Amino acid sequence: MVFLFLAYNYLKPKVYEAKSTFVLDKDSGGLGDLGSLASLAGVNVGALTEGSVLFQIDNIQELYRSRRMIEMTLLTKVDLDQTEQKLIRRFAESNEFVDTWNDVGVSLDDFDSPRDGFSRAQDSVLRESVKIINEAFLMVGKTNRRASILEVGFKHKDEVLAKLFTETHVRNVNQFYLETKTKKSSANLRILQTQADSVKRVLDMSLLKLAEIDENIPNPNPLYKTSQVPFQKAMIDVQANSAIYQEVVKQLELAKVAHRNQMPLIQIIDQPRYPLPDNRWGLFKTVVIGGFIGAVIMILYFLVRQIIRSALNDLE
Repeated sequence: MVFLFLAYNYLKPKVYEAKSTFVLDKDSGGLGDLGSLASLAGVNVGALTEGSVLFQIDNIQELYRSRRMIEMTLLTKVDLDQTEQKLIRRFAESNEFVDTWNDVGVSLDDFDSPRDGFSRAQDSVLRESVKIINEAFLMVGKTNRRASILEVGFKHKDEVLAKLFTETHVRNVNQFYLETKTKKSSANLRILQTQADSVKRVLDMSLLKLAEIDENIPNPNPLYKTSQVPFQKAMIDVQANSAIYQEVVKQLELAKVAHRNQMPLIQIIDQPRYPLPDNRWGLFKTVVIGGFIGAVIMILYFLVRQIIRSALNDLE
């Protein structure tokens, strides 16, 4: 029995398993007292926090399995054998899909073209690849039901592919998550920054105009009121633009704080390292398990044999 277990363990195909675990912030991104201050200043913080529940950890798991994210990973360029190539090339070669794809008119070089220019056959190949990855290779789940730690893995006979796919997929999905979660706050921040720059230019022009008027009338006669009107109008413009600029800057600073508060926490805990663990047992473990199962089978054999003999003796 021990020899059978040893033979099975070392003759079965070796499958490597790459895993990456990371902490995902479950905070709703509430702004607390900042929300009240921002509302007084006219900043729509509600728009900044609406997307906070969009990507809870359960939805993140589905995002990792989504067709878009897996396609993005397959079409990402990685460093392989000191050359930069798309991951789909290694995937096709490792799974011996190259000839099959050639039969339907799709070569590996076709995937070097832009994604929008893919043919119907290329889309079909990608869709089938995504299906195979989800069913056979990709692993996504939480390490604990109550924990905010997500585990993403890839198991494959190709050790290099398993490691590269895991690292690339985690990086792509986390970046997409980060950009999507802060999309509204980023847009609001850009708008406020544009407004602040525009008001600052108007303020600078009004200051320049005030200085020019003051230079043209160096010693105005206080008895002639009409000569002071242009200067007073320019002064009013400066004061009004200064108040507007001060308010816009206040909103801009609050929006920056809100944007930083919306940045999710994604902290990598473990990353796949060579050599990757595989599905084969160690020699000691194989011998122990094989010996234990062999002993159990022998005991059962002699026990059943003794029972049968006793039964036959009773019949005689």
